[in-house]
Order: sequence, then structure tokens, then C-alpha cells
Amino acid sequence: MIRMLWTETRRGESRWIALLLAVIGAWYFLGEDAATSDWVGWWTQSAVEVQIFGVMVMGPLVSTGAAWTAGRVRRHRTLSWAETAARSGWEQNVMVWLSAMACALPVYALFAAMAFSRTAGVSAVTEPVWSPLLTGAAVIGLQTAVGVVVGVLSPSRIAVPFVGLGWYGVLVAVALLSDERSALPWALLPALDVHWDMAFRPNTGRLLTAAVWCLACGLLVLALPGLLRGRAVRPAPGILLPVALAAVVAAGALFTFRAPLPELYWALRTPQPQPPLCAAEGGTKACLWPADRHLLPEVRAALRRVEGTVGTVPGLTRVYYERGLTAPPGASPTAELPVYTPGLDREGLTQDMLAASLPQPPEGCGPHLMKEIGDYPDTFIFEAVVRDRAKVQNGYWSDEFAAALERFLKTPVAAQDRWLAAAADDIRSCRPVPAPPR
Repeated sequence: MIRMLWTETRRGESRWIALLLAVIGAWYFLGEDAATSDWVGWWTQSAVEVQIFGVMVMGPLVSTGAAWTAGRVRRHRTLSWAETAARSGWEQNVMVWLSAMACALPVYALFAAMAFSRTAGVSAVTEPVWSPLLTGAAVIGLQTAVGVVVGVLSPSRIAVPFVGLGWYGVLVAVALLSDERSALPWALLPALDVHWDMAFRPNTGRLLTAAVWCLACGLLVLALPGLLRGRAVRPAPGILLPVALAAVVAAGALFTFRAPLPELYWALRTPQPQPPLCAAEGGTKACLWPADRHLLPEVRAALRRVEGTVGTVPGLTRVYYERGLTAPPGASPTAELPVYTPGLDREGLTQDMLAASLPQPPEGCGPHLMKEIGDYPDTFIFEAVVRDRAKVQNGYWSDEFAAALERFLKTPVAAQDRWLAAAADDIRSCRPVPAPPR
């Protein structure tokens, strides 16, 4: 069988598609800028990035190549010979499928090595995540199986390119129709086009169950031409029944054990670290997930800047917890510090800390417009004063707003501080802030 597989691999078109994919993937994974990427530096997100590239790019192309290879019996007019071969139609299709996967999987593993090497160059921990990769490989297997079946059954060569286009359209539709909290249609075709920060980790059991479902469905799909073409090439029921049972059990598990809201379907909340990784500068403090310890030098630099510029401004929140971290009970008011990219620099962290330090109105509180600043929300003048104290560029709203801000900044600092303290309380209580001093 190994010799037949090697012969089929050398004869098929999948090896050329694998070479093309290797070039495209190397450009994508090695050319990403680590300073702005939303996955380089996070192990889970790196695995998800490889998985979605494999399903969205590799899968349609490999399935197209498999369809062309499988249609060889019709193009060469050897279909009648194939139906009299010692191997069943299912075995013949599995051989074509295995040859395509033998070319695709090494390239897929190469992409994982590229992505993980990029993350290892940024992250200070080594925690590769494998479950999204296994699910992605299983989905590629299902896509390839459908390509083989289309190649065997379609009498026209024109149908072959539409295999890849069809898969791409299906995946786009799944992305548009899916909800991260529901099973349909993600359980049927799990293409994880998601962004999980440190607050979430993959639900390994559910992802592996989806991998079993996709592989079992792929093997069942490969039996379809043999069931339709004739008794001589039909697969034995003893082979298909265990595969069908595995597909039914896996599908039942995916649809029965649903995540309780507000959990995500494919992810679990990461357990809280004891304790989190924190840095402090004066009265300003920031806490990170331990896996993001590579950001600690930049966080300390941002804390020094924030403390040095607005450390004496009243009404601001000065304790920041990275998204997903829970502050201990009884702690002083805290703000969420979002980390959108694991390569965030100190300038970005400073901007995020300044934005997070501003008092926030309660949920459902509408804006209070202030006539003195041109009928803009009163929170705008508060933010503009803080940004001026921090020596950060302000946005331009109107001449009236700029004039009001200039008049405010000319007043004594003590009067400004009294207004800021009172305005912060009013914003947090959903009350209009007092008129700014003149």
C-alpha cells in the first residue's frame, strides 16, 4: 500500500499545489510585523492563525487539486477499468485522498513551525497549543474528500475549479452566520476565525471532537461514488458502519454539550493566576497575565510616563488589570487594560492607560451635552484636559471647543483640580458635570 500511495503522490497534482502553498504561507507567516500583529507572541492565537489559514487558503486549493486528480479516470477514459479493479471504489478514492493529504499535511506542519517560531521570538514563555491545529487538519481532510468525490462524479472538467470557489463561499457564509456562543453552523464546519486574548483558552475536548466529526464525515463522503456507481465497487458495510457511528457520536456530543452563556462555544475562560504579574510606579499600578511578561518593560515605562504626567490629577483610575483578570475583592477602583497586540510598545500602552484611567459613566447612561464647549458631551472636556496634562496631542473638535479648553487651562491649577474631582464623581454617577472654571 505504501508503494501505491507513493506512486499516486508522484502522479497527482497535489505536490505542485503544496509547493505553491509553501511559498504563499512563508510570505504570510514570516512577513508579518511582530510589532503590529495580533497573533505573533500569543501561543493560542498563533495556532488559530495557522488553522484559519489552512482552512481558508489550503483547503480550497488542495480540494481543487484532489478533484482534478480524481477526475483522471474520466479524462483518460479508464472508468470501466477502475470499476473492475480488485480495490473497491471507496479504497480507490481513499488512495487519492491520502496522496493529497500526504502533500498538504507537511506544508501545514511547516506553517505551524513558522508561526510558533515567530511567537517564541516574542513571548517569554513556551506554551504551544495544538488542538486548533488538529481541528484545522481534520477540516482540510473533509474539504479534500469533497474534492475527490466531485472529481470522480463530475463528467465535466469545468466543475473542478468551482470546488475551491464553493468551499471559499461556504466558509465565508459560515463566518457571517456563526455566533461564537452557538453551535450552528460552527460544529459542522469549525473554521475558527476568532481572536482570543489571554482571557480565553481553547476547549480542547470540543475541538478534538470536531476533528473526529470532520474526519469521519470525510471518509463517509469518499464512499459516495462507490455507492452510486455499482455493486462491484461498493465499500463493505463493515468498514463504513464504525465510521458512521463515530460521526454520529461526535455530532451528538457537539450539539448536546453546549457552553453555558456567557462562555464561548470553542473556548474556556483561563483560570485566574495566583497572583497576577504586576508593576507599580508611585500610585499607579498595572497587572498582566503571567504569559504576557514580555510586555513588563514596556508597561513599566508607560507607568512612569503616566505617573509623571497625570499622577496628581484627581478623579482618575490608577490601577489597571489586563482584560480578563479579576481584581481582588475590596480593591480600589480598577480599569481594564486592553492588550490588542502582544507586541504593543510603550507609546501604545501609554495611550491605552490614559484612556482607561478616565472616569466612565454607568451602562445605559446617555451623553450630557455642554453648551460651553459647543454642545459636545461633557466627558470630552474632561478627557481633553487630561490629555493636555499628559502632553498628548488632542483631537480638534471646533473653534468653540478649543477656545473653552484654552480658557480652562489658563485658570489656576488648584481650581482645575477641584473641577476635575467633582466632574469625575458626576461622570461616574451619570450626572452632568459642572461648568468649567473661567
